[in-house]
Amino acid sequence: MNQEKYDVVFRLDIPATFKYLNVVSSSITAVLEQTSNLSERDTLIYNIILAVHEICTNIVEHAYEGKGGRINIEICLNEQPDHLSVNLYDTGNKFDFDSRDKPDMSEALVRGYGLFLVNELMDEVSYYPGPDQNHWYLRKEIV
Repeated sequence: MNQEKYDVVFRLDIPATFKYLNVVSSSITAVLEQTSNLSERDTLIYNIILAVHEICTNIVEHAYEGKGGRINIEICLNEQPDHLSVNLYDTGNKFDFDSRDKPDMSEALVRGYGLFLVNELMDEVSYYPGPDQNHWYLRKEIV
């Protein structure tokens, strides 16, 4: 598990429902808008938010099965080297990260692209199921 020290850390503790995802989006946007020398700022912010929303959606739908719970989120910024990390914690059902299938791109699916998309958008994606909580780690270089 990542034990890196960060220059800036923002913590959110939100209900595991879709209606609070806008708070997460606003927080990520606010943190990155304070960062100078971002290349393609709008695209970068959009991609990070999309990846984080996908993980939050999976937590709501699969970890908690829509029955509620909490998602603890840390938005962590390091300026040397320039990267943003997002840690998401839940106490719901565990996920078998290693057994996930890549989606078949030759078939049109309504669902099943989420983790593939997250891996494409972020530079590092890790999942650590634990006895008391599950931990998602997402990292993106921001220069």
